[in-house]
Amino acid sequence: MKTDIKITEVLSKIITIDSSSVEEAIGIVEDMYRNEEIVLDYSDFNDDVIIEKKENNFNSKKDFLINEVIRYLIKDEERHYEESEESSNHIYLTLLELQKYI
Repeated sequence: MKTDIKITEVLSKIITIDSSSVEEAIGIVEDMYRNEEIVLDYSDFNDDVIIEKKENNFNSKKDFLINEVIRYLIKDEERHYEESEESSNHIYLTLLELQKYI
């Protein structure tokens, strides 16, 4: 029997940014990372290793389940987001962001 098993090692680093908002800070760090001003290496390994079965078109069972929840919620939340006056912190934006990662 052949089984695809995915091994993930996690590198992480905390970067302190002076900005007017969290969104701006994230944008600054994303730009710095893309421009290779921030480079993670072996010293940033945080001992976090995940070993799991690869699930069809998804990297993991977790990604598959998250995708199912997003698919279930996204249409209703999109409609509510469009009708909402307070849309800057709406869960629909979180669902869209989460969708990028799976």
